[in-house]
Amino acid sequence: MSSNKVTSLSRRMSCALGLLAGGLHGGALAQAGPDLNALPLEQLLNLDVVTASKIPQKISEAPSSVTVITAEDIRLRGYRTLADVLQSVPGMTVSYDRNYNYGNVRGLGNPGDLNTRLLILIDGRRLNDVVYDQGAIGTEFPVDLNLIERVEFVPGPGSAIYGSSAFFGVVNVITKSGVAPGGAALSAGAFTGGGREARVVVGNGAAGGTALLLGASSFRSAGRDLYFPEYDDADDAASNHGIATGLDYDRYHRMFAKLDVGGLVAEAYFGSRTKGIPTASYGQQFDDPRPWTRDEYAGAGVTWRRTVSDTLDVFASVNVARYRYTSINVTAPVSTGPTRNIDTADSRSGGAELRVISSALSGHKLIAGAEYVRDNRRQMANYDVDPYKPYFDRDHPKHQAALYLQDEMRLGPRVILNTGVRRDADSEGGATTNPRVALLYKTARQVTLKALYGTAYRSANAYERYYTFDARANPALRSERIRTYELVAEYFPTDRFRATASAFQYRLRDMLALANDPNTGNLYFSNIDAARATGIELEAEWLREDGSSLKGSANVQSARNDVTGQWLANSPRRLFKLTYTSAPLGEHLRASAEYRFTGRRRTVQASEVGAFGVVNLNVVGTVGTHVELSAGVFNLLAKRYADSASEEHYDNSTPPRHLNAIGQDGRTWRVVATLRF
Repeated sequence: MSSNKVTSLSRRMSCALGLLAGGLHGGALAQAGPDLNALPLEQLLNLDVVTASKIPQKISEAPSSVTVITAEDIRLRGYRTLADVLQSVPGMTVSYDRNYNYGNVRGLGNPGDLNTRLLILIDGRRLNDVVYDQGAIGTEFPVDLNLIERVEFVPGPGSAIYGSSAFFGVVNVITKSGVAPGGAALSAGAFTGGGREARVVVGNGAAGGTALLLGASSFRSAGRDLYFPEYDDADDAASNHGIATGLDYDRYHRMFAKLDVGGLVAEAYFGSRTKGIPTASYGQQFDDPRPWTRDEYAGAGVTWRRTVSDTLDVFASVNVARYRYTSINVTAPVSTGPTRNIDTADSRSGGAELRVISSALSGHKLIAGAEYVRDNRRQMANYDVDPYKPYFDRDHPKHQAALYLQDEMRLGPRVILNTGVRRDADSEGGATTNPRVALLYKTARQVTLKALYGTAYRSANAYERYYTFDARANPALRSERIRTYELVAEYFPTDRFRATASAFQYRLRDMLALANDPNTGNLYFSNIDAARATGIELEAEWLREDGSSLKGSANVQSARNDVTGQWLANSPRRLFKLTYTSAPLGEHLRASAEYRFTGRRRTVQASEVGAFGVVNLNVVGTVGTHVELSAGVFNLLAKRYADSASEEHYDNSTPPRHLNAIGQDGRTWRVVATLRF
């Protein structure tokens, strides 16, 4: 049966790619193509990035290494989620437990940690919720990738600018303006596993004037049946021989609006994702169709920018955000008629920021800012249904305030000293101060050398402090701390080639980890861990005259627990990535091929998952002037590989059966058609 499925898939994809190539060839011959020498944004030495310092800076002058993934990169490579985008970032891997995606940055990122140490921003505003501090990067991310202008990733500590959670890095998703789409577009897509997607985007406006962007998308997938060998028990009929049938479904809805009127920008988003749970996590009955989770994100904000004079700019913003989580849990077999258990979270927060940028002092660019955030609601509850039985219901509002200052000093034509410091006061976690220093030297041979130092912190979230269902609260938790050192060399000999080399060391202390209460046996969070990571990262990118491009990166790294000396879970020691893009028929047919190699990793259960390499292929092109077609095959060679499970992945057996690893998708395909008018 498997052979028949693969054959059928191969035939369908061959036909689709063949028809696409034929149609695009005709379209290409019928009309002249655009300039093949138009450079992607990341190739330009003078590209301005904003995430490193909250102001536009040349990528070579930013006080950190910065990776940029543009809208064109997303389109040509066929990315569907922010997790797909981050997989292409040097030094980053993303694991998947069939519910959420987890980023690992330079060897740091535990399975199941909800990306609490990775700050996710939408147009500079924090997305991480205020209950779990979760950084959404999978299908629960509330903005469609079709609306994104670019994604900027800054590795290392960002607390000197952004405060808590900017621990391992900052991901800033920058959305398009209404000018970019240049009209309306409708898209429809089909995916492996019965997936169906529909999108609509409407943009209108003129550069420098009023512009409006509206977008909405919907996705539904039945998913595949999945096999888990740990649950394959011949003596237990309820285990269905380790096969979870029809439980990997995924569906979401997203809406986005953005209005730009001169220096005033207002935007709002909403996203709701419901995901089936095939892994029997948290002691649930395996192969039970009732458990699922739902994540809802909503937010709105207004920003205002004004140039007061040639040397003074003012920025102000206000925003509100809401996050709601619901989980249905069933721990007993269907035959016993158990009640369902509901786990919920509901949060509401609002904040404001004022920032002033001054270049009045010769040789200096000063940035001074103040922020205030009030988390009006951080409620968690757990209860049984029919009969109703509450276990806990807690709400712990809090507020935070911060002041920050940064100075970009030019000490000559080749030397820049960038210093910054931020003071955060948290009504729950106390006060903390985090500095950073970056010394940049530009040589005469198009090389920029950067010496970087910084610290960051992450305040314990409401879940870690107060969750008490089968757990013990610990309100007195201290903030996690990190101290980093990095040396960077960037080489830009021409606008068509760049190379970067980095050597880094991260030191972490007061890391939060689960411990066992000897009196009750309940788990609780405690500041008991410390870790250290060191490594070397290399990257190069080359754009050729014929419009093709080649980009590659390699990482050699080591991340260990400083207390035990043990190799950290989910931490690969070797990474290699290579992307090649070509234009065989000009801009009317573009093809992209990706190869990603990930070294072996230790699992939470003290075992290992093997190294693997994945090949992805995507083809994009136009038919006439209004139709765009995209066809992609991912994991083209059907490589079998797995990611580490986390401590939460165990069923209701006695004793519980724990998952060691979670298998990932084999060969998958995607076909999307877009009509522009």
